[in-house]
Amino acid sequence: MEHKKIAFFNYLIPQNWIISIALLSAKLLSYLPFHWILKLGHILGVFLYFLPSKRSAIAIKNIDLCFPTLSDFEKKKLLKKHFSSLGIGLLEVAMVRWKSNKAFKKLITVNGLDHLRNAVKKDKGVILMSAHFTSLEVSALIGRKEIVSDLPPLVGMYRLGSNEIINQFFRQARLRSVEGLVTKFEVKSLIKALKEKKIIWYASDQNFTGKNAIELEFFNQKAMANTAITRFIEITGCSVLPFFPTRLENHQGYSLTIYPEINYAANQDPESFLKEFYRVLEEHIKKNPEQYYWIHRRFKSNLENKNPYL
Repeated sequence: MEHKKIAFFNYLIPQNWIISIALLSAKLLSYLPFHWILKLGHILGVFLYFLPSKRSAIAIKNIDLCFPTLSDFEKKKLLKKHFSSLGIGLLEVAMVRWKSNKAFKKLITVNGLDHLRNAVKKDKGVILMSAHFTSLEVSALIGRKEIVSDLPPLVGMYRLGSNEIINQFFRQARLRSVEGLVTKFEVKSLIKALKEKKIIWYASDQNFTGKNAIELEFFNQKAMANTAITRFIEITGCSVLPFFPTRLENHQGYSLTIYPEINYAANQDPESFLKEFYRVLEEHIKKNPEQYYWIHRRFKSNLENKNPYL
């Protein structure tokens, strides 16, 4: 999808001042040493934690649902760590947008790269099926030749927000790593990219209510999932590999983990395919639960129409 660049004067309109100042500040902060960015992101996260919001209530409910065996103290501790991770994640987008590839080269470790290379050798397209972690934007770095030099072009999927300045910021950040971007409405473009043997970076773990929705379990809770990815496999013969980021402890950088391909046979039930993906995702989340995106209403929709967030 083509987008016109926003004219500079739009940043000067009074209603955009807060966003413009925030982006300018983020740009300046992105040039700081990595450990300082993490510390400032943590401070931002603490501020967000104490700021009353609906998102905080959603995160509390999600943690209650997904980790029922934790004590109240442990749940509160996880919530605080999650908001710290969210704050860091916001500054990570600025890093992805402006920080040099040389700086990132020292911070990124890719695990399971042979799984992806073997999939590429099949001479078909590949979907790196990711999920909404607080370091999601860092995942796109796998598309930069300075990080991994021998992969086909990466195409990213993204979702438009309500503010065009913010949309442009995210587009520019991602376009440093990917050849192009498509929205969920551009299915033909996605299929075309797969038929051209490109790699699609695709996160499809949030609540879904479309015609391709099915119900399955995620952390022992009923959740709706999108079966469209199995249609992409049927149409293009592409491979699908789970792909998740992890922010490492002690300022050591990031691990981008590629898991083995999830096979899908021609007459297979899409539900069994998605169950395997969510099993892998759940196991990855449990290793660093604070880094998953708990502020989303993941369990809002189900076949019983029971909304736990009301």
